[in-house]
Amino acid sequence: MNARAYNYIKMPGNKVERQVVVVTDDNGRYVSHHKLTAEEPFTEWVGGCYVVDSES
Repeated sequence: MNARAYNYIKMPGNKVERQVVVVTDDNGRYVSHHKLTAEEPFTEWVGGCYVVDSES
């Protein structure tokens, strides 16, 4: 599992959330996300926007 922090996440249906950590599997597929409220160990800061396509 990999954790990366983004400024935004855009979910299907155009729902947008700010300051999130996106968790992906070892193949890069979306698993989950949660609100970034403090610095988290083993989390890479990427910035920008992560887009979850409807097939994820």
